[in-house]
Amino acid sequence: MRDENAIKKQAEDLAQANREVEPTISDVYWFPHAEEVRLVEIDTSVSASPDGEVHPFHFRPSPSDGLPAPSDVALISPEEFGKAKLPDDWGTWDKAKKL
Repeated sequence: MRDENAIKKQAEDLAQANREVEPTISDVYWFPHAEEVRLVEIDTSVSASPDGEVHPFHFRPSPSDGLPAPSDVALISPEEFGKAKLPDDWGTWDKAKKL
């Protein structure tokens, strides 16, 4: 099990960095997990997924870059928030914490 505070800090840092480089990200939601960072970013410039599912990109850990845990990051359109099907092991939308 990884350090829960380290996972949360990594989630917050990634959310902030992604907002800085992509101004069309309006909100970022974190789905807490003990082993990895799971983020859904609401991006006004992306289209809705044709299958109604959230498809995260997976990134391996990079401790030398301050990223000790693996990360899954998904971009969705604003209208998909709370409606798109999350990956099976992410839980439900009410588990999301806005960062």
